[in-house]
Amino acid sequence: MTINMQGSKPYKKMGRTCRTRAVSEKRVVWPRFVSQPFAEGRFQVRPLRRQLIDSAAALWRIAYPEIYGSPHEFLLDPERYEGCVALEDNWDEDSLRRVYCMTVVEELATNQVVSATLLTKFTKNLQVEYTFAATHPDYRQSKLTDELRRMTRKIAYNSGAEYLTTFCETWHDITQYWCIKGGWKIAGIFPGNFVRWNGDNEEYRGCAVHFYRFIGAAEAHTTRPEEWHLAAPAKAVWDTLDRVNREIERAAKTSSEAIEG
Repeated sequence: MTINMQGSKPYKKMGRTCRTRAVSEKRVVWPRFVSQPFAEGRFQVRPLRRQLIDSAAALWRIAYPEIYGSPHEFLLDPERYEGCVALEDNWDEDSLRRVYCMTVVEELATNQVVSATLLTKFTKNLQVEYTFAATHPDYRQSKLTDELRRMTRKIAYNSGAEYLTTFCETWHDITQYWCIKGGWKIAGIFPGNFVRWNGDNEEYRGCAVHFYRFIGAAEAHTTRPEEWHLAAPAKAVWDTLDRVNREIERAAKTSSEAIEG
C-alpha cells in the first residue's frame, strides 16, 4: 500500500547542513557467512540453527539472567525463538524477514553453545543494534569472544545498515571499553533504561550507556549542529559529548595506526 503524502509538509525544511536523498525502499538483510573451526578445532562461530536453540536459551539463562522480566526475556525461552530469530536452517527467508540475528560459538565436541551475540535490525531506519553478548561463565577466560565479535561485526557491516547502535550495562565496564577502544561515539547515559532481574523475585531499573557509529555515507546525510535547535541544557550536554567523542575518535585512530604500523 502506497501512502499518499500529497498535501503534507514537514514542520520545518531541514537538510541545509547535509546531503539529502530520494525516499526509497530500504533493506537490511543478515548476510550469509562461512567460518572455520578455531582454537585447535574445538569451536566454531556460526549462525544459530534449530538444533542449538535449547542450548542457546540455556546459555542466556546462565550468562545473562538479568534480562528475565524485560522486553528481551524471550531469549531465555527456547519456545519463542522460531519466527523471531533468523535460523541457519531457513537462512534465505529468515535473513530478510527476521528481526534478530544470533551468532553463536559452538563447542564442536558437545554441540553446545558457549558464547553468543544478538543483533537487532530496524529496517526502515537502516539501523542495526548490537543488542547483547554473553559467554558461559566456565568459558569466559578462553578468549572466545575475539572470533565471535569479528564475525558479528562482519554481519552488521554487510547487512545494508548505515547506522549502528549499542547499549552497555553498568554493572561492569568491560563492554563500554570495547566500544570506546573501537571508536564508537557515546550517545548518552540512560538511567533506568531497562528492567533488570536481581535474583529471586526482585527487579530494578538499570542504567545503560548508549553508543553509535555511522557506516558509509550515513554521516554525510546527517544534519549538523548548526541547524539543530537545542535548549540551553541540551546544548551543554551536546558540547560535552562532542568533546569526549572527539577524544575517543582520536585515540581509536591512533591505536589503529599503531597496530597497522
